[in-house]
Amino acid sequence: MALSGRFSIRGRQVYIEGKPLFENRRAEQVLLRIAEARMPEKYKPRVEQTNLLDLDPDKLSPEILDKLAEHLINKALAGKPPEMIEEARKRIEAGETVTIEELERVTKPEEPKE
Repeated sequence: MALSGRFSIRGRQVYIEGKPLFENRRAEQVLLRIAEARMPEKYKPRVEQTNLLDLDPDKLSPEILDKLAEHLINKALAGKPPEMIEEARKRIEAGETVTIEELERVTKPEEPKE
């Protein structure tokens, strides 16, 4: 089956042996689709979708785990004072369990005594 006739558009006019002909040009997206169909191992889509609920943390690389942990920490401590964020990082690096309530209690400014 010839695909060139179905997907081509009229291009610039050329003369071959005195006859006016049109040089066929294909759209770039059409060429990509043809390449994907004929050579899927080379031109397959490179997007992998993963359901986060099915993710097994034991199979994630340490780099991915670090990025995920950093994202969750930033999200949990968004808008909190810098001292609290620093305290959380110190405790996490030490391997301790950290809760927001505990951090608020520890980093709460002491009230002046009279």
